[in-house]
Amino acid sequence: MVDSKLDVQTDAWQRLAGKISPLILQAPKTGGDPQGKWTKVHDKLVCYLERNALGKPWADHLALITAVMMAHHLQVNTILSVLRSLNSRWGKLFPALELQTLADWDGKKHMRMYLEVEVLPEDSQVTRVGFWSNYVTAVNHTHRWLKSLPEPIRENYRPFILPYIDSREVEGLISDKEIQERQRQKRKSETDALMPHFLQVRAQGHLRYNKMSRLLSCWFQALQTIVEQNLPFPFSFFCEEGQERLHFKVWDRRSFVIAHASDYCESTVKKARQGVGAFVDERNRPFLEFVKAERLSDDAPPEGFWFEDMLRVGVIGQAGQRLFNQELAEKRQSWLRNWGYGEEDSDKRSAPFKVSVSEVLNWSHKDAVFIAQAQIKAKGVFIPVEAFYVAAVFGLLAVELFTTTGMRINELLQVRLSKDAFTRVEIPPTAAGQPPSFRHVFHLIPKGERTDKPHDYFIAQETTRLLVKVAKMLQEHYAINLDNDESLPAVPFNPGHSRSHRFGDAPYLFQYNHRHLNDRDITACMRFLLHGMVFKTREGKPVVLKAHLLRHGFANHAVQVGKVAIDVVGSWLHQKNPDITWYYAQATGTQISEASDLFLARLASHFDLGEFIIRSPEELRQQREDALKLIGTLNPVSGGDCTFNFPCIHGLACNGCGHKVPDPSKRYQVEGKIDWAKDGLASSTEQGLRPEAEQLKDLIRRCEVELLEMDQIEHYQEDENRDATICIE
Repeated sequence: MVDSKLDVQTDAWQRLAGKISPLILQAPKTGGDPQGKWTKVHDKLVCYLERNALGKPWADHLALITAVMMAHHLQVNTILSVLRSLNSRWGKLFPALELQTLADWDGKKHMRMYLEVEVLPEDSQVTRVGFWSNYVTAVNHTHRWLKSLPEPIRENYRPFILPYIDSREVEGLISDKEIQERQRQKRKSETDALMPHFLQVRAQGHLRYNKMSRLLSCWFQALQTIVEQNLPFPFSFFCEEGQERLHFKVWDRRSFVIAHASDYCESTVKKARQGVGAFVDERNRPFLEFVKAERLSDDAPPEGFWFEDMLRVGVIGQAGQRLFNQELAEKRQSWLRNWGYGEEDSDKRSAPFKVSVSEVLNWSHKDAVFIAQAQIKAKGVFIPVEAFYVAAVFGLLAVELFTTTGMRINELLQVRLSKDAFTRVEIPPTAAGQPPSFRHVFHLIPKGERTDKPHDYFIAQETTRLLVKVAKMLQEHYAINLDNDESLPAVPFNPGHSRSHRFGDAPYLFQYNHRHLNDRDITACMRFLLHGMVFKTREGKPVVLKAHLLRHGFANHAVQVGKVAIDVVGSWLHQKNPDITWYYAQATGTQISEASDLFLARLASHFDLGEFIIRSPEELRQQREDALKLIGTLNPVSGGDCTFNFPCIHGLACNGCGHKVPDPSKRYQVEGKIDWAKDGLASSTEQGLRPEAEQLKDLIRRCEVELLEMDQIEHYQEDENRDATICIE
């Protein structure tokens, strides 16, 4: 949903009045133009100028660059990248070159000195090329804007325009293609590490969500038991999880301080006993301690919870970070770096699990400080059960959408269940007497779409089931009844996002406590849910899950495994440049090696292809007509449902097709196809029909992959339905 009220940004630009030249504040053909026909400057950009550029010799120049690029409809993050690059480099170049004003800046001379490493030798090649690239971008836009002005007005703005630099002046000094290729190779290396586990990512996410759901159920049962039986704190109980028994204690503030009196000062213990101060009834909330896990049937080490170590180290679930000393802070950063969160040689603090919304993946602000202090004194770990459950739900939905649609994270932020953005499509029955089926589609505006026209994102049945869970969670959180068509609360699109000016208030699905989650929040939830799944490059470097990496994985899986055509995958990804799609879907090093091994193995056998078959024009025409047959969106097919909304490119060879979502209830169809293929394989092998035999082998392999996917779906659906029951200790 695009918000037409772009005038909300007007006041932001006017905040610069008296701080930059009034000529720039009201520059024609920009957001400051009194005629008001051009896009206003986004608040995020104004904030950057206020905090970082005002008072510097180039403040007016950066302000004009901002206004012009915004009027040219560039993305806010793109403009922000240009501003940061120019501002930070000039901040170091001017003192190094002894420059006072931008009138002293000799573009050709000083840029060449910088690119030849005559100044600022500590800057990396990536930083130098980035400065050059952003400088060129700013110059091109402002010079084009200047030429569009009438001559008398043009002269007024020449002092604020950066000098043009001919690319031939720096030829041979920049290697942006080499840097881009290095970055692409890094991305492909990460994709290579992910792909062997791509199917397991979703399955593991569902299993962990189920486990978190059962823990939430046990938590509610324990609280209900305490109230109904009027039991004192601490309350101990256990529950069984597979082959393990998990032990817990429910505390409140008073009982914990009294039980650990030797670790608290006398006045704190006295307040706890009297129930005053921080221990009054309204602040004396219960909280859960996970004590231990023990195996029931063997001596194998217990699994417990995947997040236990994260809680012990203190990198998740706590907002009281300021309480800890430098040694503990360094211990946390070391732990994070060992898991691949952050660079080894970087002094920048890594916070991969930081969430901006209270009670999502962390304690409420009311309890955070107390819990952080208590955790140091406890033997077990304190679990913010409801906050972890919320994070698991959001994390699972994100993983599901990224791995089944390939959508970008800014598209995921638009997801909502309102009628303009989420519709149900009726699929006519394929045979007489069968009822129609229904599928769902999101209508979202992809990155790069300049108009307000939404694009379609079809989702599978499993994703629809998950949407119901998320809606139910939010329904309970907001105490509303969605069955009576009462919508979720309309919240503002996250104001920190570069596209927030395009979207208004709406019932976005990724919201909590009346706040829209941002990119980092969703990534943190996803990382929390899948932490411990180890992905390593061939060099042994850990790879951390990101939304964009899963998008690469989706494209690679669709092309390399599903054998979907590049242009079709490009349409799914809503990419206009097929070269970009090919880069996303390019085979990884491991896939190339495995394909090479298989090819060489096949070459080792003798092929008797016989005579070539020449097809007639009539046969070619018929083949073309067959390829143009349109298959309805998400039609029921052998072994599952088809999600392809274009003419079928596989001639209805559905087994192993990347467009099909397997349905465990149709397992018999796939097993029947395997039996048929095995019979045909035996016959083809006996007759020496090697190509036919290879095709049948490939079909069997693709069917077996489908059965594996069905196994995973059945596993987490069965796991999802397992009840959780507590036993009082």
